[in-house]
Amino acid sequence: MRSLPHITIACGAIWAGSRLLRAYARTPNDDLRETDGLNDAGGSVSEAEDHIDYRLVAIGSLLPDIIDRVQRKVFRIQRSSPHQHFIGHTLLFHLPLLAAGNYLLRRQGDGRLLSVSTAAMTHLLVDPVIRSPATLLWPLFGFQFPEARGLSPGLTAATQVVAAAAVLATLVALQRQDRLQSFVSSGRL
Repeated sequence: MRSLPHITIACGAIWAGSRLLRAYARTPNDDLRETDGLNDAGGSVSEAEDHIDYRLVAIGSLLPDIIDRVQRKVFRIQRSSPHQHFIGHTLLFHLPLLAAGNYLLRRQGDGRLLSVSTAAMTHLLVDPVIRSPATLLWPLFGFQFPEARGLSPGLTAATQVVAAAAVLATLVALQRQDRLQSFVSSGRL
């Protein structure tokens, strides 16, 4: 499990995606609604973006590896390779999670599960499983989980260093803006 790159990529993707969606969703009438401070759902325009808890995003980004580790222990699975993935790295696990998160957001306005499930999907995009359709689309191509080759040790180390630098830069920026304590307590950037 290479945690830091997964967390960094998930947080960055969700942060950028939330800003893109907000910009895309803006209409000329938004300027009128901003004057009264409300959006269509009755909340403030910036409030929807503020609901992302990046602590949950971090947990979600590690969810596929956590699920697979628990599965190995519970079922005493001896993996044939350190690069072998199981249920946590399949769309069969992730698509229902995304659907449930979307449902809760639309029905109850609670985006926490959607944050976790979206972050978990980013894990699949950066793991070697993306090049392994037999795992990603399991069980469509059979019930065996094939080995998925990861990055070379040098490239893995490089991704860890880059991710650590990104995390450090974010923490320093939050500290300079006197927002680090708020981030730690709320998870909001």
